Amino acid sequence: MPTVDLAHDDAGDGPAVVLIHGHPFNRSMWAPQLAALSAGDHGAGDHGAGDHGAGDHGDRYRVIVPDLRGYGDSPVTPGTVPMAELAADVSHLLDGKGIATAALVGLSMGGLVVMELAAAQPDRWWACGFIATTAARSTPQEREARLASARTLDEQGMTPVAEEMAARLFGPSPAPELEAAVMAMMLATNPAGAAAAVRGRAERPDYQPVLAALGAPALVCTGDHDSYSTAEITRELAGCLPDPEVVLLEGVGHLPNLEQPDEFNRHLRGFLGRALT
Repeated sequence: MPTVDLAHDDAGDGPAVVLIHGHPFNRSMWAPQLAALSAGDHGAGDHGAGDHGAGDHGDRYRVIVPDLRGYGDSPVTPGTVPMAELAADVSHLLDGKGIATAALVGLSMGGLVVMELAAAQPDRWWACGFIATTAARSTPQEREARLASARTLDEQGMTPVAEEMAARLFGPSPAPELEAAVMAMMLATNPAGAAAAVRGRAERPDYQPVLAALGAPALVCTGDHDSYSTAEITRELAGCLPDPEVVLLEGVGHLPNLEQPDEFNRHLRGFLGRALT
């Protein structure tokens, strides 16, 4: 399957960080992180050109945030799009920008894309963040559920899938405006693009050997009310990694970067800074 050119944001200067969204979202889900990482901890106006010594990036990064194939403003490929193809598109994007090395941060399905990239080019990534995701192969039950979800997307569009997910996405006290924004994001997704990725995800391999061999520093982050990436799933993922930094955010569900953006950003910035030292 040939690669496609991904719609994306590219902001800031410094070491490259790639933020990879989940399903059925788009790159706008990383807006708080794009702003914080590209501007730095104290805001865009607080760092003059002479604030840091040679080779010291401070806390500023070049942040690349793509829409995966089938999502947001990126091209749609109907049928089945394996996770490896989503990863190849991201690699193609970075190649086109001349970015030789980057940190990867992926949420849920985006975490699977990070694992695919780590498997394909293990020496390219200086850090990997696995947010609300899993490393295990699909069980037969999960495979059937995902294929059924893909059929629903094809036959009924985004609404039933978005409504089912919305009931499980958040912690006990989400902000109403966040719920509304996430629902709008999901409903804006192309059903054919989402269905193709869901079918690809149903056939995902076991990523545990990839994680066991990972040489880059790793962050594992989830919320304590995540009904998708449960405590057991997260423990299993972290247990595959040589020396992970594990963060559990309280009172949030499957979107910790949006439910607690300031706390999430604090942990992510700290992790990235330590990975570079």
